[in-house]
Amino acid sequence: MRPYLSANRSGWRILRSGPPLARGTLFWLLQAAGWLLFGLMMLGYELIWQSFLPAIVDDLVLISTGLALTTGFRWLYRSRRQQRASPAALLVTAAVLCVLGSPVWYLAQTLLVQPLLPESMPRPQWLLSGLFLYYVFILATWNLLYFGAHGWMSLQIERRRAERAEAMAQSARLRALQSQLEPHFLFNTLNGISSLVAARQHEGAATMIALLSDFLRVTLKTGGTPQITLREEIGFVNQYLDIQKLRFGERLTFTVDVDPQALGSMVPTLLLQPLVENALKHGILPRAAGGRIAITVQTQGERLLLRIEDDGPGLPRSPTLSPGVGLSNTATRLTELYGKQGSLFVGRSALGGVAVDIAIPLRFHSMLAEEPAPLMSQA
Repeated sequence: MRPYLSANRSGWRILRSGPPLARGTLFWLLQAAGWLLFGLMMLGYELIWQSFLPAIVDDLVLISTGLALTTGFRWLYRSRRQQRASPAALLVTAAVLCVLGSPVWYLAQTLLVQPLLPESMPRPQWLLSGLFLYYVFILATWNLLYFGAHGWMSLQIERRRAERAEAMAQSARLRALQSQLEPHFLFNTLNGISSLVAARQHEGAATMIALLSDFLRVTLKTGGTPQITLREEIGFVNQYLDIQKLRFGERLTFTVDVDPQALGSMVPTLLLQPLVENALKHGILPRAAGGRIAITVQTQGERLLLRIEDDGPGLPRSPTLSPGVGLSNTATRLTELYGKQGSLFVGRSALGGVAVDIAIPLRFHSMLAEEPAPLMSQA
């Protein structure tokens, strides 16, 4: 499912695709295959002691009751994971279920077999015959296979998500280069430099050339890196806005307000620049008087909140309008990197224009540089 805009609350929410693997389908395939294999093994053993029909009935009851019991185990484990239970708590839960599930399984099998085969041999005493340990062993084996398969699937999902995030970061870098080096952008920037030179404002022309060079250098430097520090991302956005400020002068004002505690956090590479470009293109430049762009970054518990807003004309009236490449790519990258923990919401700004709110987990790199960076900038 492609990202799209949906009329929600006072704005639009970007909706994203689901998980890359169908866990439920894979579980039932493994569950059915595992119990079928176990049933065939037990049937061969039971045919040694019983005739064909009683062995078939006893085996079918054994498989069906075991399958039903372990399906209940799976439901309980999923519930515990949704409650964010620790691995140790899940291990204790599994041990308890193995011990308690042994008599439940034996009792269910006995109650179902006796009405179906009233003339069959009496079933052995559960505790004295060692069946208790036998059933515990079978349930413990199922649990080991279940958690092993679940862990393998989680590892594959995270690996696939990381690979796709890295590929999309590379693609985003190329798109940013292309969008910034489109003929109109490059022409307007060079034309601005030419105008400054013609007006003998050599210092301003040199400044714009230096800013454009730094902007391109940083864009190339971040290639192939899915995430960078917020300090680096803010520096990149400041360079972009400084270039635009030299081009449009008093028509453009901007403020950047970042919580100092958030500067070392990790964010997707080129997260803010496409959104700032959207605000500039659709909210500021169409107006003769220009306008203002405000960037705010805050922390809230274990989440990082980012907002880009402008004082332009605001949202179009049509809720079916395409979200555009910038919003779509940003929403998809958030999904790839953070799953359901990342969100992007487009709504009306308190300044009167459009506000884009992003929420992602607050994560830090273990080897962050300690050099200071400007926390507040405005023009």
